[in-house]
Amino acid sequence: MSTTNRRLETLALLQAHPGISAARLAARLGVTERTARRDVAQLRELGYRIEGEAGRAGGYRLAAGHAMPPLLLDADEVAAVALGLRTAVAVDGLDTAATTALAKLTQVVPARWRARLAALADVRAPARAHRRPDRDVLIPVALACRAGEAVRIRHRRPHAALAEPVDVQPHRLVTLRRRWYLVACPRGADRWAVYALDRVEGVQPLGTRLPAPEPPADAAAFATERLAHGPRRHRVRVRVHTSGDLVREMVDPAVATVVDDGDGCELHLGTDDLDWAARWLVHLDLDVDVLEPDALNDRLRALGRWLLDRY
Repeated sequence: MSTTNRRLETLALLQAHPGISAARLAARLGVTERTARRDVAQLRELGYRIEGEAGRAGGYRLAAGHAMPPLLLDADEVAAVALGLRTAVAVDGLDTAATTALAKLTQVVPARWRARLAALADVRAPARAHRRPDRDVLIPVALACRAGEAVRIRHRRPHAALAEPVDVQPHRLVTLRRRWYLVACPRGADRWAVYALDRVEGVQPLGTRLPAPEPPADAAAFATERLAHGPRRHRVRVRVHTSGDLVREMVDPAVATVVDDGDGCELHLGTDDLDWAARWLVHLDLDVDVLEPDALNDRLRALGRWLLDRY
């Protein structure tokens, strides 16, 4: 192995195994410990910030620097990054960055890997959501979740004309149906809430942590349940005369919950609009009986009469 290749391999080992000892580094490279230490010293002279700790528990690790050093990725890691760039949820302001990053990646990979990237070129990202968060919202919220720092968000409720400020203690960001949601606890509240990021118009870090109850263990499951059964005017229960497994393939879990019940199942959901619920049930094209509320039967009959008169 040439000196250049050995030092590149040293960098790869430092990235993959933070805290690796000089002895282990030498063994992996097939050289003496003295040569391994000399390679680390040369990399430091080239600008790589490599920290070292003495002792039996000590070792070398790459430290954060002022500039980003070259990343050494294997073929599978390159494929994963490329696929992520192609299929990532769209965020306003980052579309161009994703395109240029993929172009740079394709330009610098070894020629034998380019066939893999070419195959990924046929992968199509999901259709864009009609409403997308802005990068100036998504990035600071993600940083706040990581740091556990409270933020003030300007959030616009559905059907509201103006956004209102609300202080929240963030927990996690999740994506459902190609939309971003923030699981957070409002100031003074005793329960967690879910905020659609495309309805957030501004983020201001508060530099503190707000009191909050124990966060949900599974943020994605919590957001799904909250969106399907959140504070709505109407609680809907519908019996479906077919298997729960079939219905689960047709129903978004963020819209309704499927509960097995003998040979059939029940659909549970919350809504502020029973007319929408009637249209949605007709769209499913399943044999159903409304268990509650009775008013939903009235909306279904009204929808049926309209369809008969119209067609």
